Amino acid sequence: MSPTSEDRIRFLRRLRATKQFTSEPVSEQAIQDILEVGRWSGSGANRQPWEVVVIRDPEVKQKLAEWGANPAATAAVAFLTVSQSDNNAFDEGRLAERMLLAASAHGLGSTVATLKNEGPTLAKQLLGIPEERRAIFTVNVGHRDQAARAAHQPNPQPRKPMEQFAHWDRF
Repeated sequence: MSPTSEDRIRFLRRLRATKQFTSEPVSEQAIQDILEVGRWSGSGANRQPWEVVVIRDPEVKQKLAEWGANPAATAAVAFLTVSQSDNNAFDEGRLAERMLLAASAHGLGSTVATLKNEGPTLAKQLLGIPEERRAIFTVNVGHRDQAARAAHQPNPQPRKPMEQFAHWDRF
């Protein structure tokens, strides 16, 4: 039976940030699927201004965490997005969201994290990324650590009601 529009909307609404992961590896097929969805993400004028570094090395993931992308430390895989310039933030966001959705389609947890302060420079040096490129965002993917999630306090800020979110014809 094919998914209905309600099934698809439910899937989209259920995407949540996962910041702590188990040590279970992510399958090569899931990684390839996430990359393939990312490769087909839209960009302005179809410029495709990005490349992705796939990071599974625990020491490198720990460095990314130390430089601000905390969830990378426990993720099975961290995808560092590398963009041609600072003018591609919108397209990088589109790429990241699509990769998050692809991870979720595999039943995996994921989140986006940002390298801070000297983190982008240090990451570029460590990974051999040209200096003129932008390398700030990681998409971190793995199996959800359910025990850590259960111990986490719920967000005291619920979703805004629709009438505070959407304004029809006028603000």
